[in-house]
Amino acid sequence: MPSQNTLSGYLGYFKVAGTRVARCTRWDVNGKLAHVAEWGDSDSNGYTNRLAGRWDSLFGADGKFDTLSEFYNIFDVGDFLAAKLYMNATLHWYFPRALCMDYKLVVDIDREDVIGWTSSWGSDGEFYYPGESY
Repeated sequence: MPSQNTLSGYLGYFKVAGTRVARCTRWDVNGKLAHVAEWGDSDSNGYTNRLAGRWDSLFGADGKFDTLSEFYNIFDVGDFLAAKLYMNATLHWYFPRALCMDYKLVVDIDREDVIGWTSSWGSDGEFYYPGESY
């Protein structure tokens, strides 16, 4: 089967509080359940029953340090900001309110690599999948 219906990361980017984050190299998102009730009872015949709880989502973004557009001038640990993770020009995940839980700088002195950064985020309330109305 040919690749005409697939996407690459070529047009992807990361936007926080309406500002495109410079030199973002990757992002990831994990839509998940925050809690799942699990139990067994007299009617489960030795199997586990499950019931979905609250929805949750975590995401992360990585990039290279840009001295003309430092990422920590856009977001910092503890900030609650709107975020969008773009797959291409039209498809994106939208987080109306997300908490920046951490970031770290990555400096490799031995290899003299370009300085990088990573960040971790958690949705605070509702979030929207690509194509979902909000």
